Amino acid sequence: MSSLKRTIGAAAAGLLAAAALAVGPPAPAAAQEATLVETEVVFHSGDREVGATIIAPEGAQGLPGVVLVAGSGPGPDRDRYRANAEAFAEAGIVAMIYDKRGTDEGYTQFEGSFTELADDANAAVQALRVRPEVDPALVGLHGHSEGAWTVIEASARSEAAAFVITSGGSGLPPEDTQAWMNRNSLVDAGAGDALTAALGDRMIAALVADDWFRLAGYDPTPPLSELDRPFLGVFAEFDLNTPPGRTMELYQAALQGNENYALRLIPGVDHRMVATVDGTKAPDYDRDEIDPRYVDVVADWVHGLAAGETGVVVDPIPVEAVSTGPVAAAPWFGTATALLAAIGLFGVLFLAYPVAALAAKVSGRGPLAATWASRTVASIGLLLPLLAACYSAWILMSGGQELLGPVVAGRPLPWLVLQAAAVAMLAGAVVLGVQWWRRRGDLGTGSKLRFSALLLGVALMIPWGVYWGLAA
Repeated sequence: MSSLKRTIGAAAAGLLAAAALAVGPPAPAAAQEATLVETEVVFHSGDREVGATIIAPEGAQGLPGVVLVAGSGPGPDRDRYRANAEAFAEAGIVAMIYDKRGTDEGYTQFEGSFTELADDANAAVQALRVRPEVDPALVGLHGHSEGAWTVIEASARSEAAAFVITSGGSGLPPEDTQAWMNRNSLVDAGAGDALTAALGDRMIAALVADDWFRLAGYDPTPPLSELDRPFLGVFAEFDLNTPPGRTMELYQAALQGNENYALRLIPGVDHRMVATVDGTKAPDYDRDEIDPRYVDVVADWVHGLAAGETGVVVDPIPVEAVSTGPVAAAPWFGTATALLAAIGLFGVLFLAYPVAALAAKVSGRGPLAATWASRTVASIGLLLPLLAACYSAWILMSGGQELLGPVVAGRPLPWLVLQAAAVAMLAGAVVLGVQWWRRRGDLGTGSKLRFSALLLGVALMIPWGVYWGLAA
């Protein structure tokens, strides 16, 4: 009988507990296994028709909403931020991802317009505000990396967004941000200080000088200082792309007149807000494994806005080990146009050697004078400028994170090889000069001209190589 009573009591207790859970408050949104619903929509930004996806919890109505604005790279790959959108939707925030402008719409590796990008973002906000899933008074913008500049500019151009969020943003102009990324990566890899300017800055300065560097000169701090809406800046402890410490300082100074903002630093994550040991990508790295601490910071802040919370929160600001100074303006011989012209000139001078020999052979005039030194100088001189420029461009394109080999003696291995080739070319030029002088009376006009072209090419390449870091 006592056993029967205990069984009945346990069953009753279980039923009471189940009833309490049924009528009690639900678990936090981030902890629930929410069923998400996707809706494909189209909106217009000027003459542009834009495809978008809205991701929301099933049955959502009157929730906060956020438009995710993509970072660098041409569109229309909206799914780059699908993982972020799904994480926010699971946390009770309706999220929209949309097609970014592509190369046929004015956004390429070399050009772009923050005005157009910002207008697209504001049009997306307007499209999301009319959806029944959201509260139209609580729809904001979230910009990642380059998208941080876009959403700050968008907030200055329109009051459509109720709040602004940035993640992995930079308070520096694009060219200075890229230079910091290059320097930081080179230093982190063990490259010497002498190379950080040559490989980290000078190709950037060359592109900026000829207006070939996308979005160069944009300063996000003036529009940020005018922002009169809630702002959240989220930063990564191990961000290798943008300087979190300096940006937090610049953001804080710009937001002094704003009474509702937060600057939060997420520990142990990289630029993408993915967990990392030191910012580098492990072999099993998954860019879609968004760290839940980042999602919680964003979700708690947005839901706090919905609850009427205000205030200023600034996490301790980290100190950058690498300088965030501006990129020095390129001299006339350091512009992109001058670089291309120099490569062309070197091609003419060093190609003159084999071309003249071929012409003499075809015409039957007999072979021109040649030595191992002249062949060495011609071969290296023809390839060295092009390879050096290509490697500098590669450092720029990869942000210094792909050096194509180990760092040896403070130099990336490919650069060390190029420097060794430059030394070999100089040694060959010295020998060639001595040979030319000793045999000047015996050389024909053709041989003298092509030897002179080689020596002139070497003479011009010495200051060129010094500027571009081959002597560093």
